[in-house]
Amino acid sequence: MATMKDVARLAGVSTSTVSHVINKDRFVSEAITAKVEAAIKELNYAPSALARSLKLNQTHTIGMLITASTNPFYSELVRGVERSCFERGYSLVLCNTEGDEQRMNRNLETLMQKRVDGLLLLCTETHQPSREIMQRYPTVPTVMMDWAPFDGDSDLIQDNSLLGGDLATQYLIDKGHTRIACITGPLDKTPARLRLEGYRAADETCGSQHS
Repeated sequence: MATMKDVARLAGVSTSTVSHVINKDRFVSEAITAKVEAAIKELNYAPSALARSLKLNQTHTIGMLITASTNPFYSELVRGVERSCFERGYSLVLCNTEGDEQRMNRNLETLMQKRVDGLLLLCTETHQPSREIMQRYPTVPTVMMDWAPFDGDSDLIQDNSLLGGDLATQYLIDKGHTRIACITGPLDKTPARLRLEGYRAADETCGSQHS
């Protein structure tokens, strides 16, 4: 595989000149540019994204780690994230651990070692990432989605399950329904418990209003 030095040698210029031609960050005469471009074409040279990322300390990649993928909501979420990355000139590196804790932490370490510019972490309460690994890379911006496994400097995006349960129940009450059941998910999950609490709160409020 040809290197920038090979291009410079064939074109009879310095490696910095080749870099300026490729990156278009400094004026280079048309004659020199033509020589460099001809050498690039002859050698089938392709700039190294890794070398460029090391130089700029930026890879234009976002890592996303999902610990469970059976929920159809996750596929919609991934599509939205990937679309947003593409629109901003970033690539998405997606890892799905399928509930395997060892695989999750290995993938987490790999994403960090690949120097992703940021990390999106969608985990469950039963599958938590290694705090030790997270602490080894304190400068990587991290966003926890749906639930945060531990306190830290990460941002958190989550729905308001308590309010959601309340609003859904109140909607049915406003429609005139009086016998309302709530089917929850596993109650060892915080969102399921909160939705149930919201349902009960709305039901009790309605009862007090009509008693």
